[in-house]
Amino acid sequence: MFCSHREVVVAGQKKKLSVTKGIIGGLLFGPLGAVGGAAGLGKTRTMFTCVKCGKTFDHVPSGSHIVG
Repeated sequence: MFCSHREVVVAGQKKKLSVTKGIIGGLLFGPLGAVGGAAGLGKTRTMFTCVKCGKTFDHVPSGSHIVG
């Protein structure tokens, strides 16, 4: 997971799923609540990729900066 390069780009965003929130949403609001709860209703995680080696990160590595 270590990368010595200092340039990263935003690779995209990933939607987080939650089983627990889906169950609670289903109990409170039925099938539609289960789908909405599991999807997180807008919660996303931004992924970053090193320009030189291609490794991906959940956050900008310390000392790195975003290019492009």
